[in-house]
Amino acid sequence: MYRKFLKTTKSLTVSFEKGLNALTTQEHNPLYFHGALPLYIFWFLIFSGIMLWMYYIPTLERAWSSVNYITSLPVLSQVDGKWVTDATNAATGIPYGAVVRGIHRWGAAGMMIATVLHMLRVYFTDRHRSWRWLPWISGVGLLAVLLFVGITGYLLVWDNRAYALVVLTQEFLKSLPLVGNWLADFFVAGGQITDYTLTRFFFFHIAGATLIFVLIWVHFIRLKYPAVTPSRATNFLTFGFILAAAGTYPAVNITQELLTKYGSDPRITQYKDYIASDAPAHIGNLVANIRYDAWYMFPYYLIDKLGANWAWAILGVSVALLLVAPFYPKEIRDNIAEVTEAKCTGCTFCSLDCPFEAIDMVERAPGSKFKLLAVVNEARCSQCGVCVGACPFLAIELPHTHSKTIEADLVALLNQGA
Repeated sequence: MYRKFLKTTKSLTVSFEKGLNALTTQEHNPLYFHGALPLYIFWFLIFSGIMLWMYYIPTLERAWSSVNYITSLPVLSQVDGKWVTDATNAATGIPYGAVVRGIHRWGAAGMMIATVLHMLRVYFTDRHRSWRWLPWISGVGLLAVLLFVGITGYLLVWDNRAYALVVLTQEFLKSLPLVGNWLADFFVAGGQITDYTLTRFFFFHIAGATLIFVLIWVHFIRLKYPAVTPSRATNFLTFGFILAAAGTYPAVNITQELLTKYGSDPRITQYKDYIASDAPAHIGNLVANIRYDAWYMFPYYLIDKLGANWAWAILGVSVALLLVAPFYPKEIRDNIAEVTEAKCTGCTFCSLDCPFEAIDMVERAPGSKFKLLAVVNEARCSQCGVCVGACPFLAIELPHTHSKTIEADLVALLNQGA
């Protein structure tokens, strides 16, 4: 039943991608760059984050004001019936600060969306099992770290929403047996919220972003030719969406001053109910109406609505299912590539072309006619037959699929435009 489900989702996904080719062409189909898009967006987060870092002060007294200084009062006036944003307005602390913060905020949302779509596409096309277990497991780790980094980014603003998230996180951690209280104290640096708490959140944010780079390397290590850059058109389109979001929905803290000055601007008034949420954090005062981010704060919905124990159960089961997904159902691996030693000349063509680095070139015994011999790493072999087509000497074959059969299948696929 499960195999049939995966086969159906694969067929539907491929059909949808082919249909999208009619609109975008195969060269610019964004679904063909689903793995490269999160990495592309991540670079925007890195550079915009560095620019915000230049003005951020991680203390209880100055954190909110330093963030607000970057993006305060971004809207200038209404001209010919249209709202005009002057990023160099004297009321704004930093020229284009609102734009930079908007890129960072909406880029973070874009990266989460692109990452989730990437994971769904890989799953629906059944490219997560067996020899692909390492990219999938590292991808689960990337998703968890990305969620953690995004949450710590919201904590750094240190408004009432950030304080509410800290309280909920402590409640969440304390519900764990044995180590819960220690983790909750470690989270805020000593059990009490001080300036060191903001310093710790800042470290978590930067260290988490660094860990993303490490996990990306692990994610790509088994792939010989990973797609790391989308097409040029996809790049411009993605950046355009992020800029449009940054301009349409400014990443600002809604204050009474902002509402009074630009109260008729719909981009501001739509958030007027969250003034208390966006105000500087007041320790000991939990506000009722919090402006949540659906992409990064969904665990807090669970904590708030169901309690910490149910939240742990739901999140734990979800992660466990993701971790076991590559190993069930077990792949039938009876067509592993085999090398005929007498025919192998050590040319390395099969090793270079293998997309999963499943073929190693090892030295032959002294006195052999050829210096190298191709050896198949069975655990990495995908039974795809690329090596068969690469070998000019017919020295490598799939035991249950003759090279002539593979050539015929490839020709048929090319004729179909696949």
